[in-house]
Amino acid sequence: MRVLFIYKYLTLGGVESVLRARLKGLPTWGVEAYAWFLSDGPGRVLFRDLDERVWVGPPEGIGSSLQRVPFDLVISIDTDEAFPYMASLAPQTCLLLESHSPYKENIEYLRFLSGSNAAAILVPSRHQARLVEKRVAHRIPIRVIPNPMGERFLDKPVHFPQPPPRPVVAWIGRQDHLKNWNAYLEILRTLTRMRCHVEGWMVGRGSGAGYELRLLRRAKRLHVLARLRWFSALPHEAMPHLFDAVRDSGGVVISTSRNETFGLAIAEAMARGCAVVVPDQGPFPEFVEHGSNGLRYRSGSTAQAASMVAKFLRDEPFRARCGARARDSILQKHAPEYALRLLAEELNSIAVPRDAFAGSESSVG
Repeated sequence: MRVLFIYKYLTLGGVESVLRARLKGLPTWGVEAYAWFLSDGPGRVLFRDLDERVWVGPPEGIGSSLQRVPFDLVISIDTDEAFPYMASLAPQTCLLLESHSPYKENIEYLRFLSGSNAAAILVPSRHQARLVEKRVAHRIPIRVIPNPMGERFLDKPVHFPQPPPRPVVAWIGRQDHLKNWNAYLEILRTLTRMRCHVEGWMVGRGSGAGYELRLLRRAKRLHVLARLRWFSALPHEAMPHLFDAVRDSGGVVISTSRNETFGLAIAEAMARGCAVVVPDQGPFPEFVEHGSNGLRYRSGSTAQAASMVAKFLRDEPFRARCGARARDSILQKHAPEYALRLLAEELNSIAVPRDAFAGSESSVG
């Protein structure tokens, strides 16, 4: 089976990491996977060893390419820009949609699907399934398919050679309203007032002009600048080592996000045995069990979040138990051999025999 994934971005985000794992691992399950990105970007480094199966080009090139190269399935990942150029899919090609964006404005296109010729919509969590279901007017099946872990996160965690001298409270994400980076700085301030001697590590870029200055000013205003380190362009291959450093420092990884489709950064931290603190909303309750493999706080309460972090910092045996359980539990459902097998089975069940669409029209949007 040949499958083409279409996605507008080529950044260092969660979708690109998932696509890398799919292109790398799906052939094991008999699925030859390719990816088409609408524009180039820093995420190209994720696919250095898969370059022959990664294409970059504007959406108007998709239609002619699909006519030249036959695919059994074409899967658009929140990329409605491609719809007009997929209006004449080859008769043997089946269309799927995927929804991975946590930004509600990016999935509003689902309200305007003109028909139900999309065989299904794939989502990475039950939380995202509920968001999608509210927007789709037509009866299109919605399937929850777990995201696969990248291979770099699967190796057994090893002791970090020179852990930071103080526990690290790490935060990973884009510096925007949805990821709620301001709340993270407020949590650092609260921890300081609680006399928790920690370092704060932020990983990720901001959006729009002047985000560096906004971060600097806010950190100074909250008196946390002296204990804050900012990694604005950390290579993705370095992330397992960063999580190992956080774990062995006696620290934790925290999310302050207002919404996620899955929460890949937290899942990756769990795969490295980190203790995690997450809001009690979105997809997190689906894989973070409070008191067992992590801690959850009331969304929006920075005071409660800081209290949860402090509990981990002060109770090393509890932190270690949660970290070990976190790794076991996340790999049970998101190791590639499990997640990619489920995806391959779903794709095979959806794929339509080549003569099933003979003489039919295909239209999207």
